[in-house]
Parts: sequence; structure tokens; C-alpha cells
Amino acid sequence: MATNPIGKGTKTIGINMNKKMADELEKRASSMHISKSKYCKIILQQWIDSGKKLTLSEKQ
Repeated sequence: MATNPIGKGTKTIGINMNKKMADELEKRASSMHISKSKYCKIILQQWIDSGKKLTLSEKQ
């Protein structure tokens, strides 16, 4: 996966998530000795590259 230097064709986003999920992402990133941001980019890119679609529905 090619990365761009910060500010060159990049965009920063922020997300809120529940603490349990955030803690898990932090744990996994730490185990790989990479930042949480880098870990999230890797898993999101793998999902995008897979071509798989998410099925979302409203909570009842």
C-alpha cells in the first residue's frame, strides 16, 4: 500500500467509537508496534481491496 506524505492528497478524519472497540484496536496496533492510525488504515484498505460490501440495517 503506497502512502502519501502528510498534506499531499490526504485527508484527516476523526471517529468516535465505544471504548471496548477502541481498546481492542489499540491492543492490536501495539502488538504490531504500529500506531492506531496506521493499523486502522491497513485494515480498512484490506477491506476496500477485498471488494466486499457491508450490509447495514437500522437497529430496532
